[in-house]
Amino acid sequence: MKPEDILKENENFVTIQGQEIRKGSIGAFMENCKIINQNNQNSEEYKTAIQDIKVQAHLLKKIGLFDIFELKSSRLKEIIELN
Repeated sequence: MKPEDILKENENFVTIQGQEIRKGSIGAFMENCKIINQNNQNSEEYKTAIQDIKVQAHLLKKIGLFDIFELKSSRLKEIIELN
């Protein structure tokens, strides 16, 4: 399967198991993971990433991403309550 088999070029979201997922959701999640693992916990960027990743993780849980992939970071697991 190719990306375009799931999301056509002119589409911005796809519905999987009743959940609307926007184009770029997994990429944004990964970037927020990097910010959380690398940044100072007192920075605004870190605080924003925490808020964003909680919303993103909720969607990704619903489509089963964490049933297939396991996060290695204990910090991330705690933030999105995968422990």
